[in-house]
Amino acid sequence: MAGRASRDMTEGPVFGHILRMIIPMSFGIVAMMLTGVIDTYWVGTLGTSQQAAVQLSFPVTMLVMSISIGLGAGAVSVVSRAAGEKDDTIVRRTATDALSLSILAVGLVSILGVIFVEPLFRLIGASDTMIPHVIDYMTVWFGGIVLIVGPMVASNILRALGNAVLPSMMMIAAAVVNMILDPIFILDEISLGWAGIDWSMAALGWGVSGAALATVAANAVTFLMIGSYLVFREKLIDFTWHGFDELLHNWGEIGRVGLPAAASNTFNPFALTIVMGGLGMAQFGDAAVGGVGVAARLEAFAIVPLFALSASIGPVTGQNGGAGITARVREAFAKSFLFCLVWSLAMAVIILLLSRWLAPAFLPSEMGQEVARTYWGLVTLTIAGYGISMAASAGFNGLGRPSFGVMITSSRAIMMAVFAVIGGIVMSAPVGVIAGIALANILSGAGTAYWVLFRGPMEASRRRKRKQAAPADAEPVTDASE
Repeated sequence: MAGRASRDMTEGPVFGHILRMIIPMSFGIVAMMLTGVIDTYWVGTLGTSQQAAVQLSFPVTMLVMSISIGLGAGAVSVVSRAAGEKDDTIVRRTATDALSLSILAVGLVSILGVIFVEPLFRLIGASDTMIPHVIDYMTVWFGGIVLIVGPMVASNILRALGNAVLPSMMMIAAAVVNMILDPIFILDEISLGWAGIDWSMAALGWGVSGAALATVAANAVTFLMIGSYLVFREKLIDFTWHGFDELLHNWGEIGRVGLPAAASNTFNPFALTIVMGGLGMAQFGDAAVGGVGVAARLEAFAIVPLFALSASIGPVTGQNGGAGITARVREAFAKSFLFCLVWSLAMAVIILLLSRWLAPAFLPSEMGQEVARTYWGLVTLTIAGYGISMAASAGFNGLGRPSFGVMITSSRAIMMAVFAVIGGIVMSAPVGVIAGIALANILSGAGTAYWVLFRGPMEASRRRKRKQAAPADAEPVTDASE
């Protein structure tokens, strides 16, 4: 793979490779999280119902994005293991076929989403005041999802080769464009006052639809940039037609990891849908939904390195597993879990101390502010469990063993949904739902760390060989005993 921005991660300090990827990824994710915060701020100026509608949309958007995350995980697994085996041909073909598969799959989701957006959100508990804003936001979002997913899968391919810098630059570029477009698309008028100078300009005033359109437009720019890089600089896209047999074989290899990984990534958004919906937080009103939504988004901003870790460990376990170096795979898991614990506790203390200022800055109602502070006081202290689950699942996906990732994420999601609903029923207050989430984090994190380090397999799954068709003029084989 000469000339490519790739690295051999089978040598050198194991966590050094992970950390080298975490740092630029963190900057990229910070930029994307900041975009979410800016979205929340501008949409919040429209009113409580608009803000609650966008917050209620978040679990569904994550559920849909899980498809692309799964396909990206499949690409990471196959590409990183091929890189560990030093097989450049498989790297190029897998990269190409992963992009084509993701575009087709997400295109279908886009069509279904636009058609069924209203019944879907009524099913999960959107109130009559929320539903018009939900429809406005999600129709645009579903319509442009292919432009959002494309850069994600392309970035995963580059990370599988150890290149975390360019994907991070693309994420930052998308975030900057999104933040510039937000006020222009959302507001009727932009007014600024500074140093005694008042300045204002007319804006488009598209409301929540404008927020979604800003996201789609920003990702379209990124798609063009990273697509050009893959084609012209890295030459990772192979336009040669190798026949349906090879295409379907590669799709099968990607899907063997990607489909379980996609299913695995749907568990948490599905559980969040229950937590936020009519059985959970929504029964306590729009302000409670908005409070938990804002608290969770700001919490996510504080634990960005844990998300970066989950995007970084798969290439390391994949390359080392592909090379058969199991001791380095186990070390990657152990040091990643320790990182989750230390970072999460530090961030929990900081965000808890800042909560008295953060809550009123983003939430207009007293109840919403109180719910947010309660969330930070309970859930954020236990978020290491979530980080451990994410890292473990991504690490096994890199090894080509997605069933273990499914087991880990599904167990946490089930616990979170069940405990949150029971907590809400028993305590008849938002604090019961929040306590259920915290308990799920504790139990899932401790259980996952123990099982992975003392019971989990560290060997990579081997890529299946494509069956070769027999030559047309081959003589039939007969049994010598006949």
